[in-house]
Amino acid sequence: MKPTVRYAAAVTAALAGVGPLVTAARAQPPLTRDPVALVYASDHALHELNAGATDDDLRTRTDLLASSAWAFFRGTSPLFYHDLGELPPSAYATGGGDVWITGDAHPENTGADRGADNVEQYAVNDTDDAWRGSWTWDLRREAVALVLAGRADGRTESQIDTDVDTLVSEYAQWIGRFHDTDDEADWRLTSGNTAHLTQSLIDKAAGDKRADLLAKWTTLNGTFKADPELRTVPASTRADLVAAVAAYRTTAAEPLSASEAKVKDVRRRLGAGTGSLGRFRWYVLVEGDTSSPSDDRILELKQEVDPAPKTLAPATTSLTGGQRPALALRWEADESDPLAGWANAGNVPVLVKEKSPFAEDLSIDDLTSSTIWDDSVRDIARLLAAAHSRADQDIPGTGVTYSADAAIDKAITSVPGLQAETLTFAKSYADQVTSDWQAYATAKNGGRPLF
Repeated sequence: MKPTVRYAAAVTAALAGVGPLVTAARAQPPLTRDPVALVYASDHALHELNAGATDDDLRTRTDLLASSAWAFFRGTSPLFYHDLGELPPSAYATGGGDVWITGDAHPENTGADRGADNVEQYAVNDTDDAWRGSWTWDLRREAVALVLAGRADGRTESQIDTDVDTLVSEYAQWIGRFHDTDDEADWRLTSGNTAHLTQSLIDKAAGDKRADLLAKWTTLNGTFKADPELRTVPASTRADLVAAVAAYRTTAAEPLSASEAKVKDVRRRLGAGTGSLGRFRWYVLVEGDTSSPSDDRILELKQEVDPAPKTLAPATTSLTGGQRPALALRWEADESDPLAGWANAGNVPVLVKEKSPFAEDLSIDDLTSSTIWDDSVRDIARLLAAAHSRADQDIPGTGVTYSADAAIDKAITSVPGLQAETLTFAKSYADQVTSDWQAYATAKNGGRPLF
């Protein structure tokens, strides 16, 4: 049985004893379920899948989830989609119900990086949960994220209301624009059409240097540094990773030659991510363009499991493993990482990406004024609209046989109505997340097993 199949089976089995769930008749949270049991189910399944080998990161994960409502929301997308399945769908989910969504929409899953054409851009940068489903799932998750991030940042409820309304109106406006022009094919956010924080992140990306990243993680002589976040691996794992890189290199949009992909050193990366904590994550140092260590590349190989939205639409695509998020990134963001690809490290399906020297992720801590909040929300909404619009009939292989932007545009029959519905959902569900986080923190402090 493949690892992803075992993981899904384990989650299903673990959820069987969770207890009573609400019916679809309930319009809003609170929900009648045990959030701690649901999070335990998915994390315990990962513990079993990896035979305890990633329990160190699972322990880190429990600390992080218990630290704040924002961190809890970021790290529990399976709980969100479980709840979506119990709650009434959006009244606007009448079209665009089978489009490629990012799956884990929130502000910190965007950032600046150097594009495939060597132009710095601000884009969606995490597709681990990408799947085919309703555009409303992404919009609702992004809206909940804005409420929780706003509360964490000290925004007033009135300011938060404006943030969510801006998200929806900007999303709808750009869906309409893409429908009318088909601009989504090559649209992106660069230094010429952004402002404030996103412009700053792009400027930082433009100033970043490969030498700085290599100096942080490597000896500059073909090996990784001794670092508490990097762990040596057994010889058998190293062999699996060498084989994985050899298999991966031709799956990238811009394939690496055998000499460029020559493996120099490998490590397991600890403590990275939030939702992905507890999955295997490896860094592999490869040769790069020349034999000089100055242009070595660090590849990141991240274990992939079934994406959270799959529970709501289990048969919309047959793409699995690392191929699904790699292709989704290629489809949802223009000029995205040209080295994104996939392989298996032994029996572990992995997404392979370059650990980019030019990446500058957005952090909600950087949202320091109402002006920055407003501009950032608009940019995030545009990215979401572009992602949903791009991956359709116009790109071979997506499996979506119609115009996604046309279907979504038709479904949005009232922007004020969609705003009101989204705001009601987002604020109510954010309250639920806060209650769930408090229950999780109480369970952790009480010594309840969490994975």
